[in-house]
Amino acid sequence: MLKDFDIAFTDKIKAWYPNTIYAATDIVYNVAFNLVDDKSLENALSFPLISIYRPSGFKLNPNQNFAARKRGIILTSDDTTKDRIMARFLVVTLPYQLDIYTKKPEDLDDITEQIMHALNLDQKFMVIQTEEETEENYNEAYDIIYDSGPSEMSEFTDGDRVYHYSLLYNVENARLINFKTTPSIKTIETTIDVEGSDPDNL
Repeated sequence: MLKDFDIAFTDKIKAWYPNTIYAATDIVYNVAFNLVDDKSLENALSFPLISIYRPSGFKLNPNQNFAARKRGIILTSDDTTKDRIMARFLVVTLPYQLDIYTKKPEDLDDITEQIMHALNLDQKFMVIQTEEETEENYNEAYDIIYDSGPSEMSEFTDGDRVYHYSLLYNVENARLINFKTTPSIKTIETTIDVEGSDPDNL
């Protein structure tokens, strides 16, 4: 599920820089520049700050595997009932925007450089998607791939300065899992009636 990727990506960055939140870009922007009051961000919004979001949603990749989309791969199999939990998936590209806000230009450069170094040296992150009924997990590691930035987004208002860089990274070939329980075929029985049949056609 998409939220599992969002949580895992945010936790990856948060492990390096604790003051990281996942929130809509426009909301953080408006609160950061004192354009609106948002109580949900009241405690989280202190500077320096990193906010993460997928502003452009996601893109379905063209190279979809038909069997994986329709039937899926076996996640678990019950030896007693012979039932299986199948993991069907869509393969997508997820663009993540990291917005870095500071009150000092030197802090902006330092934090941006540190985050880019960290993602260059350790770009992998683990995503866990869980089947709700059985609580079986589908675990897979993905790479965080640099796309563009940092782009200068700083703005200055009367009596206030907020320095702002924007970075874009992609998670390619992300598997969005859809779980399905399917019964296995246990036996196949066939009966052939040969009475009165032409032996040459058997």
